[in-house]
Amino acid sequence: MSESEHFFSDTRKELENYLENRVLLLKMQMAEKTGRLVGKIIVLLVLVLLLICFLFFLSLMAGYYFAGLTGSLMIGFGIVAGFYLLVLVIAWLFRHKLGRSVTDSVIQILLKEQ
Repeated sequence: MSESEHFFSDTRKELENYLENRVLLLKMQMAEKTGRLVGKIIVLLVLVLLLICFLFFLSLMAGYYFAGLTGSLMIGFGIVAGFYLLVLVIAWLFRHKLGRSVTDSVIQILLKEQ
């Protein structure tokens, strides 16, 4: 084998090793970022669950409070339901902006350098 053939075969092996290592590095980086994203999502879900429990009991309290003011359970809880309907309408109007915000947050987490 001539010296140039030996050079090219060594260079090819080095290139293959480099590409394998580069692919492994990319896989490890994506695994880390995915793990970080999943961790943040789990924490967010726990916080949302706690917020839902808090809002549930706060809504019951507000319903009974307004029922005491108005003298009617139906009107008291109707006021609370009307408030949630108003919040739903506002969320519906800003749904695209909220969706973009969530998408931007996920992209920022995935592209953030350590």
